[in-house]
Amino acid sequence: MAIQEVRGTFKPELIPKETGGDIDDYEDALHVLMKFMGSMSSALEQVSGRGANAIVYQAGKRMGHDAAKMMEKTDNLEQAMDEMGEVLGHEFYYRMWKPTGQENYTIEKGDETIVKLLFRDCVVRQTLRRTGLPQKGPLCYLLYGYMVGAVEEVMDIKGKVDIDHVGPNACLKTLTIKWGGK
Repeated sequence: MAIQEVRGTFKPELIPKETGGDIDDYEDALHVLMKFMGSMSSALEQVSGRGANAIVYQAGKRMGHDAAKMMEKTDNLEQAMDEMGEVLGHEFYYRMWKPTGQENYTIEKGDETIVKLLFRDCVVRQTLRRTGLPQKGPLCYLLYGYMVGAVEEVMDIKGKVDIDHVGPNACLKTLTIKWGGK
């Protein structure tokens, strides 16, 4: 996110003087935090191997459940995605996506509903690019858990996210929810 966009979202005059900095200091701090998270993710993967993804997925899922407690409950997936986009979209900009020729965003298959999510300006992807780490690692799984936890909380269902494509400018994921409660 460009500093001009941050200035529009967070007004520098509203930053308490006690914090001892201006908005430019926060951008520098964000870059340091991104490097820290990248290093931590890499170290976790070295120590835990493939188990690192499961660990951070569960942490992200908890975070998603907590974040979604302030959202309105619904049983409509498109409504849930819109609501989640309003709350979560500032850090993880995404939108529902459908291939040309597909009528609706959602596909119904038995007791499951499937929707494709296109992630554009994602803080996780930007962190991985800044630190030179590959996608599909622990930080990506943190985001997957976050999305699943949020949708489970908002809709009171079970969900999962699968990776369709990762890239430097966007990632495409498939969110599948299973009806019938948790």
